[in-house]
Amino acid sequence: MQFYFLVENAEQKLDAYALISLYGPPDADMLEDSYRTLWACTYNGDNNLEVIPMSAIISVISMQPLPPNAGDPENLWFVVDSDVPAPA
Repeated sequence: MQFYFLVENAEQKLDAYALISLYGPPDADMLEDSYRTLWACTYNGDNNLEVIPMSAIISVISMQPLPPNAGDPENLWFVVDSDVPAPA
């Protein structure tokens, strides 16, 4: 989520919206090689933004830059899900 904002509706109540970044699909080879645990996606920057109502958000995740290995595609980001408990 880039940021959120409020808009006054026709009933003079405030509706909440969020500006979000959409990422590409996960890299199929990395996903398969990692037994579907590494979701590495291309980030498209300002080219793929969308405004959604806050009520449509069901989960919040973090996208972190994936340090590339030799031969890996560039500009990949991976999903960090806060709902998954950290290893002990």
